[in-house]
Amino acid sequence: MKYLALAGILTALSIGLDLIVKNLIPMVDFGLPYYAIPLIIGGIVLGPVYGGIMGFMSDYIGFMLLPKGSYAILFGLSAVLWGLVPGIFIKRNSNIIVIAIALLVTHMFATLSNTVALWLMVSEKTAVSSLALRLPMLPLNVAVLSVVIYMLNSRLQPVYEDFMMTK
Repeated sequence: MKYLALAGILTALSIGLDLIVKNLIPMVDFGLPYYAIPLIIGGIVLGPVYGGIMGFMSDYIGFMLLPKGSYAILFGLSAVLWGLVPGIFIKRNSNIIVIAIALLVTHMFATLSNTVALWLMVSEKTAVSSLALRLPMLPLNVAVLSVVIYMLNSRLQPVYEDFMMTK
């Protein structure tokens, strides 16, 4: 039950971050995947299955709260990946190199997922122009996310231990 509660809190945090930033700074869609931070932490603490489910739920509920067009599961795949892949590779005591590699792989797959979704759902031209904007930002995004996740992961060690010990 505590896993479900933590997953719900982190999912709500992800949705809140995503909606607030998209409404305050509309051009941020191609920027840092800030909404992924709670999903990554959820994947680390709760495991990849919970992380993937959290990613799907945050994307779907976020869409329902602020719909733009019709829902496309292909776009939701990138959110699923942000919870799933780091949950597989990053452990609670991982060093920054492991975190950076896992987030680089995740970001590349999430970017590929969004590009394929744009290609199939919108147009080839939109997909290519979107990729041209997102690809150069990928190294910076991975660096920022790696540092943030490493710092959070390090500081949350006592919380992880307490969470895992209590019933």
